[in-house]
Amino acid sequence: MTYSDGPRPQRQMFDVSALGLTCSECGTAINELPFQPTKREDGTYGNLYCYDCNKKRMRDRGPRRDFGGGRGRY
Repeated sequence: MTYSDGPRPQRQMFDVSALGLTCSECGTAINELPFQPTKREDGTYGNLYCYDCNKKRMRDRGPRRDFGGGRGRY
C-alpha cells in the first residue's frame, strides 16, 4: 500500500501505565498501547501483550490470507 502524501503517519500511543497492565505472555509491565483498552464484563482487560511478545505472536501466526469480505472470487 502506498500513500500519496508520503510515509505512513506514526500510530498514536496511549499511556496505560496507571492501569498496572502486564503482558499475558511474559509478565512485563505494559506502559503504552496503540489503542485505549476497555474493560470486559468480567472487569478484566483480557489478554494484552507487550511489543516484543505481540511481534513474536504475529510472526508465528504466519501470513494473512483471506481478508474477508465476499464469499468467492470476483
